[in-house]
Amino acid sequence: MLKTSFTIVPIRCRPGVFPAAALVLSALLAVSWACGDSSSPSTPAPTPAPPPTTPTPPTTPTPEPEPTQPATATYTFEQPETLIGPRAPTPVPKDAAFHPELALFLHARDEMPFEEGVPASDGLKTLAETGAAGEFLAEAEAAGAVVLARSLGQLLELFLSPDRRSIEVTLDRPCVSYAQHLSPSSDWFVGWTTECALDSEGRWRDTITAEMIAFDAGTAEGPSFEAKTADTEPRFAVTQLDLREFPGITEFPAVFQRLTANRKTE
Repeated sequence: MLKTSFTIVPIRCRPGVFPAAALVLSALLAVSWACGDSSSPSTPAPTPAPPPTTPTPPTTPTPEPEPTQPATATYTFEQPETLIGPRAPTPVPKDAAFHPELALFLHARDEMPFEEGVPASDGLKTLAETGAAGEFLAEAEAAGAVVLARSLGQLLELFLSPDRRSIEVTLDRPCVSYAQHLSPSSDWFVGWTTECALDSEGRWRDTITAEMIAFDAGTAEGPSFEAKTADTEPRFAVTQLDLREFPGITEFPAVFQRLTANRKTE
């Protein structure tokens, strides 16, 4: 059998050879750690953040619709408060009186029978000068009005009788107007125009209050509380009368009567 023998011969490096090789190896290791092994798994890219969501504004609740107003409303007039008149605290100047014919009617809000600052119609001219109310009422009815009273007797039944009648107003005729000749005079009348049972928001009022005041129709010439002497051409506009020159009247406009009507509720 052959014997094999090994002899370990120590290697003697020359000065400066091993340190140089060590530096090269260290540099290679550093590059390997810095660049990473191509076979090692790569770090996944971060998932992009979702886009910011716009907050949804809070939904404003839909208001409940207001209840529809009834098509009609019923009112009853209370006894009028008379301030100027034959048996009132302030007497009528120079024993003036109200003509037995008159005009009380319901009408639409935009159908004013007369208006301060606007010339009188032919019908109002006749009423203011003579007291005859027929032509004025015919004009009102032609515009769709409903007549409530044509005479003092009908008016007293409506306002003063123990079983006072009620009046029914409608959405298309919610307003009431009144006119009556003040005699003797050339062209004066008392009344009011377009007092409405509906308020500005279209709801029925609980109470209607109307004040009867004096107007000059602007259609005729003549001294105060005396008969007509001539027509006024062209006609002047309707104006409120200032009666403070007469005894006992201290306010303008002078209120002859104040009327109140209350709505009936179920």
